[in-house]
Amino acid sequence: MRYAAFISYSHEADTRRAQHLRDALHHFARPWNSMRALRVFLDNAALSADPGLWSTVEQALADSEFLVLMASPQSARSTWVAKEISWWRQGPRARNLLLVVTGGELHWDHTAQDFDWTRTTCLSPALSGFFNEEPRHVDLRWMGQNHTGDLREPQFRACVADLAAPLHKRPKDELIGEDVLQRRKFQHFRRAMVAAITALALLASAVAVYAIVQRNTAQEQARIATARQLAATALNLSSDDLEVASLLALQAYQVKKTPETMSALYQLTTGSPHLVRFVRGDGRVTALALTTSPRYAAAGTAKGSVTIWTSDGTRTAGRVSVSGEVTSLVFSDDDQLLAIGTSSGQTVIHDLHTHHTRRLSASAGRVYALAFRPSSHDLAAIDDNGTLRLYRAEDSEPALHVDTGLQAGALDLAFWDKGNKLAVVTAMGYRFYDDRLRKLKSSDDVLYPANGYVSAASPSGNCFGFIKFGALALESIAELNKGKFPGLGSKEGGCGARPTLSGKEATSLAVSDGNRIAVGTSQGLALGTAVGEKDPTETVLDMLPGVKAPSELAFSPGKGDRLASADGNTIALWALGKAGPTMHRHSVKIPDGATVETQPALAVGPDGHVAWSQESDTDSPSTLHLWSPETDIPGDGADMTYDALALAADGNTLYAASSTAVETWTKQSGALRRIAAARLPEHSDTFGPTRIATRPDGRVVVMPSDGSVLLLDPKSGKISTAVERMVPRLTENEWKESGVTEYQTALGREGTLAAGATKNGHVNVYELPSGRRVRQLDLSGSSIDSLALSEGSQSLFAVTDGRVLHHWDARTGKLRWRSDGAGRYGLAADPNGRWVATLAGDGTVWLWDVKTGDRLANTALPRPDFSWSGTGGTGAQSSIAFSPDGKRLWSVTEGGEALSWDTSVDAWIKALCDRVGRRLTEAERTRYLTSISRSHTACSQYPKQASSTP
Repeated sequence: MRYAAFISYSHEADTRRAQHLRDALHHFARPWNSMRALRVFLDNAALSADPGLWSTVEQALADSEFLVLMASPQSARSTWVAKEISWWRQGPRARNLLLVVTGGELHWDHTAQDFDWTRTTCLSPALSGFFNEEPRHVDLRWMGQNHTGDLREPQFRACVADLAAPLHKRPKDELIGEDVLQRRKFQHFRRAMVAAITALALLASAVAVYAIVQRNTAQEQARIATARQLAATALNLSSDDLEVASLLALQAYQVKKTPETMSALYQLTTGSPHLVRFVRGDGRVTALALTTSPRYAAAGTAKGSVTIWTSDGTRTAGRVSVSGEVTSLVFSDDDQLLAIGTSSGQTVIHDLHTHHTRRLSASAGRVYALAFRPSSHDLAAIDDNGTLRLYRAEDSEPALHVDTGLQAGALDLAFWDKGNKLAVVTAMGYRFYDDRLRKLKSSDDVLYPANGYVSAASPSGNCFGFIKFGALALESIAELNKGKFPGLGSKEGGCGARPTLSGKEATSLAVSDGNRIAVGTSQGLALGTAVGEKDPTETVLDMLPGVKAPSELAFSPGKGDRLASADGNTIALWALGKAGPTMHRHSVKIPDGATVETQPALAVGPDGHVAWSQESDTDSPSTLHLWSPETDIPGDGADMTYDALALAADGNTLYAASSTAVETWTKQSGALRRIAAARLPEHSDTFGPTRIATRPDGRVVVMPSDGSVLLLDPKSGKISTAVERMVPRLTENEWKESGVTEYQTALGREGTLAAGATKNGHVNVYELPSGRRVRQLDLSGSSIDSLALSEGSQSLFAVTDGRVLHHWDARTGKLRWRSDGAGRYGLAADPNGRWVATLAGDGTVWLWDVKTGDRLANTALPRPDFSWSGTGGTGAQSSIAFSPDGKRLWSVTEGGEALSWDTSVDAWIKALCDRVGRRLTEAERTRYLTSISRSHTACSQYPKQASSTP
């Protein structure tokens, strides 16, 4: 016999187990000087390309002494396994069948002398009646798919011995002894060989080491170059193909973690912040719709398919097939029903609650537009023959219909006047009807230009219009009822944004019910938002980067705070109120109760505790808050704004510092109460914020504006001086102007380092609690805007001259790097020494790599909704601070809110993969990847896509 055994198994369930089992049988009790102990047939390993697959398998069965059946629910269903068993039962060695159970259940019925087929789930029915007594089997159900197949593992070794014994026709214990003997012989042989070649190996090692070093250096340089090239390609593509660009940035970071790949990764994560996710239809998208509430998004295609997703695109909520190209989609305002119109005249109603589909009587021509009556499931439909139909809820035949006489395709179909009237608008005129489809008003005048325009109507149909040559004309149904046609530059109609798009070729247009318009152009997707209360032409125009020119666009009803765009079969879902995948909102508002711009004091503690000090107003009289994801506790009796805050390690005690005192607050009975206050020395010749930090020994470090460093014992209230105050040396002009001076100061989070900048441009670094000056840095000639310390990396950071970020080693005084482009309104250092963040006056937050000094990318703090102190930018009203683990950056903005931002690379990778929702296709891998980068697969948790294009 050629083979001792033939392994029959399910490829779906047991490919890896079968391979491990075959290799183990080859090696168990193998003579030390032989390749294998016996030969086992496994199709994946033994078959070559052959036109006669079954005949080859049949020949292998005939050449095998035993059949080893790997029993599992998948093999029980396999037609190939059943075929192999049937052949074996009819062959000459039918009784040589060994069972290996890898999944499911196996039960013997002693009464019937057969398996209990009502309970057995792992055997093929082809074995029914084969055994006349209960067979012994090997149980491999414990063996997971990730098992290494190592024969040194006792449990696996015992199972292999059970199978090998009948194959070798030897007792199990004798075979195990033989395996041990052969292994010893091989070890003796190996030792002899090792001793013989050691001398040669030593001689060759010197040459090999040199060659390996050179090879590794070359490979490393090739990986770096490949990663940088991928990162550069990703950034080049990011403006019009964020989907592929994101995957290339992820691929680049997997190839090699360099400053360039990390920067590309962060830039792609923070780029296009309103983008939620990409999803794909199964054909070219021809219609889009969104629900009123953020529940669903739907896309119809040219091949007659409609897919419904949850609004974040993470889950498919339904699919509908219709006849012809999908021409119109609309949700009812309660988000229960989706109406679908097609080019074949078919109208379909899909119920998202029951998943029932109702097909209405067909129109004679293409369905151009659909509209649900407000607060109702009544549906209006108009086709290209100008026939208007009105269907009552639950009816399949129209209750009313009328020939409008408008032969041109409908550009707007809308219920208005609380659903009591219905309007139809085409390029060649309009008709107004009452709820009985009796004509109220009509016109056959030309409303739109003859050609070359792109039109759209808002989800409610109240606003409609067109764009031509970059000029936008919008009108409302109410204004049309007054006899006003859409006109260029009109300031009436209440239909929101009117941006100027000269020089941009429009390919698609969407109008919201509120104050937004979206235009697909040859340069990408443009979003216009009206900001003028009286003049809608006062519009802010933003580009939404990352997508190609969309062919279809749709706003959500109402505010229009969600948008869907489609190019080919790729749909992008946008949340226009979202500020990026790295940002987290916590529904925490920060009041702004004064006319003076201030940066609220901010402290981030363990376990998600965040504290801040704010100005008070009538709605929030307390100026002190201790927040966690579960509670927001205001300070009882806190009526002043504090310079700085520090949280104790327990997260329950808060220290608040002002220019005159340090107060101790603690949580008591669900409230934040002041339990002690320690007064600070007076200083009238300096000004600036007081700094504060808590030490591991329980003491509090205080750094007043005079540059001194004080140590406070909270238990006794005693204050000692670690560093004496700086003596102001004012110029004559400074004495005349104010008589006071301002120093820049900083404290490490753990209270072990302090730094203060003098007027002559020196920065002194002190070790605490001794107060010993360990370093003096010279910055003569530079204006110091802010300082920060990171004890984790023993680093000192400074922003000078309003734009330059410096990084020193606080232990040696060595300048590690200097980078341009920093903001001067805020400086925060990650306690673990990986990141540093700077804040600009307009609210731009830049993240920097501490090791290299590379400026990765920026995010923007949302502008406050309203602020009394509106003369400055967002940065002048915000503060930033890292969490203790460095994985989040927190910000608070007066008149705005408290936000947190992911600064973890793992979080960036997850955000990008969740947004893209796929991996690179084979076509994209062939186009962009090389042999070095192809070994990696970004977003491997997502399934492969056949193609990224329709």
